[in-house]
Amino acid sequence: MARAKANILEKLREQMGFLRASLRAFYEGNFAESVRIATTIRVLVHETGSSKALLVQAMPSGLELQIFDRARERTEHEHILGFAVSVRLGSTLAPAVDLGSSHYSLSSVGAWWNRTVFTFPSQFGTQMVYRRKQVVLILANKEGGAHVDENEDPDYRRLMTDSPLSFAISGVRLATPDLARFLTAQSGVEMLDCLKRNFFPDEEVPVKWEFGVAPPVAQYMDSISLTPSVIDPVFPRAEVHVTKRN
Repeated sequence: MARAKANILEKLREQMGFLRASLRAFYEGNFAESVRIATTIRVLVHETGSSKALLVQAMPSGLELQIFDRARERTEHEHILGFAVSVRLGSTLAPAVDLGSSHYSLSSVGAWWNRTVFTFPSQFGTQMVYRRKQVVLILANKEGGAHVDENEDPDYRRLMTDSPLSFAISGVRLATPDLARFLTAQSGVEMLDCLKRNFFPDEEVPVKWEFGVAPPVAQYMDSISLTPSVIDPVFPRAEVHVTKRN
């Protein structure tokens, strides 16, 4: 027997509550909550041959609903490294999301779900391309959201170990953050706003989320890209383009 519409909306509100609770815990410093966030996003938007996304159960056009997504910076040069995940610069890279940033624009849930979020050359010479769907499902299906896979996913491992993703500020090397977890939490913030926007307008949902307390003067990076500028026969040179807000 098909669920009544009221029951589906009740389940949708439950998932919104799960998402909000996990986001609060994540931005308080429990980054492991990212796997729960991933599982909630999977319930809401992921479809297979035998299961229908909860958003689609709530509304047939559920994957066409509006959601805030990263506005891509256009460049005539080919990116050799690029990703879009909000962080705050400091002694470490701290996750931070501001949906009021000019780098956001409205998109459809389906396009958001399938958006490329990381791209970089691996240390083995191949180009790595990650869609949001791939990153979120790795955390949900393999890294503890709903299941821990016996074998570590090699694509997930590359996000933490590949040399192009090393970070330094003023010459000081920083520990490489778990970008998959940062991206998933950021996606959770975007999805929470989507649920409010389309189903529960009276719900209180913060526009800004960040780990810890920001210093009086803080610098935020919304996206990073590395594009070639001059190619030397021996050593490639490049410019780093950092899209930031102060």
